[in-house]
Amino acid sequence: MKSFALLAAALCLTAAATQSRAAETNTIPLTVGTAQASAYIGKEVTVTGVVAQVSVRPNLTYLNFDKRYPSNLFTAIIRSQSTNEFENLSALKGKSVSVKGLVTNYRGKPEMELTNKLQLKVLGATK
Repeated sequence: MKSFALLAAALCLTAAATQSRAAETNTIPLTVGTAQASAYIGKEVTVTGVVAQVSVRPNLTYLNFDKRYPSNLFTAIIRSQSTNEFENLSALKGKSVSVKGLVTNYRGKPEMELTNKLQLKVLGATK
């Protein structure tokens, strides 16, 4: 009888842990504006804003949000090995977009690296 009780308890704990893990992986990422992105350093979120500047360099493409560098509030970067994933990055200037990924801190500003076109969604053009 003790063995049955222990087995039942173990199964209940396993089921609870599995449900808890499923809830973590099925959650919708938090969506924040560029001004709030710095509060989410180290977290996976969706950041929305207007691309104010697209700077293409040999090794990196920078998408500066809301204001041009150095006054930008947030930057999404795309390394040269990933640029083929994205279409016409220069056309993003002036567009409202969302980017999804891990927010990091680069020299005191929030930044996100994009490696896959599924991380970037054009929401519309600004007026």
